[in-house]
Amino acid sequence: MSCLYLVFCAGLATSSPEEAGSPVLTAIDRSPTSSSVTSEHWLDRWQDNLTDSMDYSVKQLDSFFAMEDSTMYEDAKAEGRIRFGWEPRSRDLAETDLRFRIRVTLPSLENRVDLLLSDNEDFQQEDTIKAAREPAFRGGDSTTLSLRFKRDVDSHFSHRIGAGRRDQLYVKSQYEDVVAFNEAWAMRYDAELYYYTRDRLGAEIGTSFQYISPHDHVMRFNHRFYFRDDSNDWLWRHELQQLQPINTNNALVYSVLVEGLSQPTYQVEEVYTSVRWRTNPLRDWLYFEVEPFVLWLREEDFKPSYGLALRVEAFYGKEH
Repeated sequence: MSCLYLVFCAGLATSSPEEAGSPVLTAIDRSPTSSSVTSEHWLDRWQDNLTDSMDYSVKQLDSFFAMEDSTMYEDAKAEGRIRFGWEPRSRDLAETDLRFRIRVTLPSLENRVDLLLSDNEDFQQEDTIKAAREPAFRGGDSTTLSLRFKRDVDSHFSHRIGAGRRDQLYVKSQYEDVVAFNEAWAMRYDAELYYYTRDRLGAEIGTSFQYISPHDHVMRFNHRFYFRDDSNDWLWRHELQQLQPINTNNALVYSVLVEGLSQPTYQVEEVYTSVRWRTNPLRDWLYFEVEPFVLWLREEDFKPSYGLALRVEAFYGKEH
């Protein structure tokens, strides 16, 4: 069974949306073809040096919280990914997208606290092209730095404090859980309440239903609602995804997304559909994507905009 398929399924089983990251693929395929590549290549040296430097910084940070004579901080590690994409489309040929995520766990604090540095705090939207994201999340100045606290490692509740979304301070509380109905069907649901210093109060609620077919194809139905206090309305999103594994190094992901607002009426603001080919033929930590798509936006009078997204994504740390 393809590792790409296993990662897609694992999205519902992660302990938080931050850990799940992209709802499609967030881990590394350990195929024999990829792992047989010599580690002396400059690409491998670059990835190893990046991982070692990040781990060293994290160990220094965790050592501040370590008890006397404790060596738990030596197990502190960082994990993350960097993704760059060129997403040209009709009426906008220069669109580019840089996404990154660094997540740090601190064993000296019993892994109940983690540090997150990311390009965006909205992990539910990171799998779509930049032009299809809600305007509040498109800006290049939305880098997020935050700390997450949990009462214990297995707790369904978590609390986050940080800075992000146009240099605002924020606090957030979240509850989430996963329910497996049988071997084929599962559901993840979550609710969030947060406050930003300028955007004020906000809330989210979402569900994700997942079905695994007898042919190992995975379908996911995502539904999400965002309440925005500054505009007193709801942003809603409905999305259908299907993963079709080809082999251990290749997969196709089909997506259809509809998004809209509750004010002045429950109206559609955009429709987005795409087919994504994701592959890692060279390294088990290096991925390439080709994604032809069509986008319809209300602000463009729903005239179809055709595009082709090209991306490269590198992983490092424990995910590797």
